[in-house]
Amino acid sequence: MKFGNRRPGTSTTFVDAFSEEHLLQFASDEHGQHLMAFHLYDSAGSLVGETAGLEHYPDGVTICSNGGKGEVLLCVPPDTNDAICYRLYNCNGNLLTSSDGVRTKIYQLLRMEGVGRDWAPPLAVPAG
Repeated sequence: MKFGNRRPGTSTTFVDAFSEEHLLQFASDEHGQHLMAFHLYDSAGSLVGETAGLEHYPDGVTICSNGGKGEVLLCVPPDTNDAICYRLYNCNGNLLTSSDGVRTKIYQLLRMEGVGRDWAPPLAVPAG
């Protein structure tokens, strides 16, 4: 996936189909500015990074897992024509999709939604 020449007002949202939690969204506002929002977990189901809503990252962004693995969960380069890499896990540590920028793998628990989808805040996790 690339931001590239995404049409203004479009978006792609990656959703955990079981919990309905929004994990990652790429969007373009009405002026064509590239935005994204994320709620990223690692393979242990630990929250690693999140945004409150859609934000612009002109310098790109890289989010890695904590701990010894240092797994790249999201890598968005500053050049919008370069490939975006990601590994999306849900809060249970299940891998939903991954892309190295060339190949993308999609597993059963992923749902993708398109145009005009608003970013939903993270689900409340019950205290316990």
